[in-house]
Amino acid sequence: MRGRRWLKHQGRLAGFSALTVVAALSPACYDRRTGRSLACMLCLGAWQMLPGYLLASVLISTVLTRIVAVTAASYGLSHLALEAIVRVLVIELIPLAAALFVALRVAPVTMQRLGRPAGDPPPAYRELIPYAVGSAAAVIVLAVLGGIAALAVAYLVVHGASQWAVTDYARLIGQVFDPAMAAVFTGKLLAFAITVGIAPTTVALDSGNADPVTRQMRVMARLLVLLILIEAALLILPRL
Repeated sequence: MRGRRWLKHQGRLAGFSALTVVAALSPACYDRRTGRSLACMLCLGAWQMLPGYLLASVLISTVLTRIVAVTAASYGLSHLALEAIVRVLVIELIPLAAALFVALRVAPVTMQRLGRPAGDPPPAYRELIPYAVGSAAAVIVLAVLGGIAALAVAYLVVHGASQWAVTDYARLIGQVFDPAMAAVFTGKLLAFAITVGIAPTTVALDSGNADPVTRQMRVMARLLVLLILIEAALLILPRL
């Protein structure tokens, strides 16, 4: 009985999420009020966090690049250091970090504003668009800018301010982001963005008899599990 109730609830969440995505893609759901709310959420999720996120990206990129470069040089594999750094930082860590940054910043605000007492009807889908689309766009903005910063830092740490290796570095980036890897990276980034955008809005359905804090913790746990599953699936996919 409990398993059937759980499956029914998951089906409701899936249907609610799918309809939210459809509403977000419908031009008819956007008006001036929605645009203002969307701009506010994008500012909250991306613009206000951008300096701190870029600083964290630069610091982490510097430390990891230095560690990988020194370790590779000690084994005579210096030519593979930059490729490893690009794959680990830009493809794996930066998108996940962007998703976590936005989730921790915006999801509590979304859940607080969309949470309903038990028995109340869920909000209209038009009300969900600013939160869903704003959070998703923030993930993409932070991931792209963080990836560019990480690429610049990796070059400066390995080659310094010299320009002689720019052509080889550009060729290396092109080799790493071949069509297959570019598709995987794009799919991962979109999956993270949609998950961070949609998952917090499901608090409108996750009412029951639990208090608001318990509901929010349940939604955040669901969000983190989905991010981990996406990351694990896309780590395995290129090897199949």
